[in-house]
Amino acid sequence: MIEDNKKYNRKEKFKIIFEETLMITTGIFFMVGIGGVITHFQGGSYSLDWYQPLSIIFIGFLCSLPTLLLKEADGGKSGVLRIILHCLSLFIIVSLAGYIFKWYTDLSGYISVVIIFLVVYAFVWISSLWMSKIDEAKINKVLEQFHDEE
Repeated sequence: MIEDNKKYNRKEKFKIIFEETLMITTGIFFMVGIGGVITHFQGGSYSLDWYQPLSIIFIGFLCSLPTLLLKEADGGKSGVLRIILHCLSLFIIVSLAGYIFKWYTDLSGYISVVIIFLVVYAFVWISSLWMSKIDEAKINKVLEQFHDEE
């Protein structure tokens, strides 16, 4: 998610926001689905209010913005500090959104949201690293073809 400091053009910024939003919302929906399955097998019923899927997509978008801002930040901060700031900013966004959109109503619900946040955060990191490896392999293949032609 967070790489070396460099400036991105508009197309790259859009790609970062789109990919991050897609990964974040996919992770959240997957975790919500797991929660629904667990609730179902425990004999309960589970449903979402009409606005909750939209709120998840909206929060996925909001959570992609700190990633873009921290990728472009040129403050000389260490990588660990940048990751901590990134995680903290996303945690604040998710906590506030959870309260506003009523993803939780009590402490146990908030703990569930925190657990989902941590799992999704790890999922997005792993997915981003995986996608970077794929892009790196494509670039290396093109470079090898270029050197073979010379």
